Amino acid sequence: MSAYPQVRANPLTGDRVIVAPARAERPQSERPAAGSHELPERDPDCPFCPGNELETPREILRIPESEEGDWRVRVVLNKYPVLEEDAGEEVVSVGPGRQVEAALGRHEVVIEARAHDRTFTGLADDELLDVLRAYRSRYAAAAADARIRHVVIFRNQGELANATIEHPHSQLAAMAFVPPALTGRIDRARAYLEAHGRSLLEGIVEQELGDGSRVVASSDSFVTFVPFAPTHDGELWIAPRQAPPRLDAAEDAMLLEFGRALRRAVSAMERAFDGPDYNLVVQSAPLIEGAEAALPWYGQLVPRRTLTAGFELGVGVHILVATPEETARALREAAP
Repeated sequence: MSAYPQVRANPLTGDRVIVAPARAERPQSERPAAGSHELPERDPDCPFCPGNELETPREILRIPESEEGDWRVRVVLNKYPVLEEDAGEEVVSVGPGRQVEAALGRHEVVIEARAHDRTFTGLADDELLDVLRAYRSRYAAAAADARIRHVVIFRNQGELANATIEHPHSQLAAMAFVPPALTGRIDRARAYLEAHGRSLLEGIVEQELGDGSRVVASSDSFVTFVPFAPTHDGELWIAPRQAPPRLDAAEDAMLLEFGRALRRAVSAMERAFDGPDYNLVVQSAPLIEGAEAALPWYGQLVPRRTLTAGFELGVGVHILVATPEETARALREAAP
């Protein structure tokens, strides 16, 4: 391949990116480093810390379920929700081509550990499994609501990833509409399923394993790799070789294997890129007919190493300053 910048397209999302390694040589003003200050085991002012349970909105799930003894994971309603379960389904026209509808849905917080200073990579296997069981349980509850069309689970780690509370937690958002960004993915995934008899994600995983240059790690059930055309520098996908299409159908053994792969990926990212803030998204198909078989669930890990600028905002095409192959090599070398 020539030394010129490259344009690549992601086969699943359809997004185009420009790979321009020379951009890494630009002069940079010094930016504040991602937060890495010491945290206490318990913060008396943190609403998620033990002893402050009454400061959170209504508790939906507790692991273990018994209210006697110490909880390990709690799920509560988000105090500042972007979606409301009781919002109703009213749609009001406010002019030609303009309408306002209630933001119907669910917005929940998964408090992942009792300790305020616990990191994701510091979670033991049983703690990881507790968190993922909470994901599975709350995904199933949201998917059972006939009004819900899409469920996303995400984790914001650090200020640059828009985390506002340092206590380890993640969130679930369930909405009554299919996000526009998913429409194209589903169309491509359905066409691939019809033509090949398997999901597009399975095809991508097979291609990545065959190529090998972007694979960071693999296990019996999951492959961790840098996509051929990631949207962000350092982005990783943790994808199943073959799995139930929906998260709520995954058994404990598969959840634990996913958790271990994810923990290893976060650890490699932290070592390779000097502990960046990051976003984790558990991607899944919208809850519409035929979507699940075409687009199984997978994990997406995005370190916040660069900022979105005018070019990206203007044309919707992201710029990468390292090739995905170089990024994968750095992550393999840093993997524990």
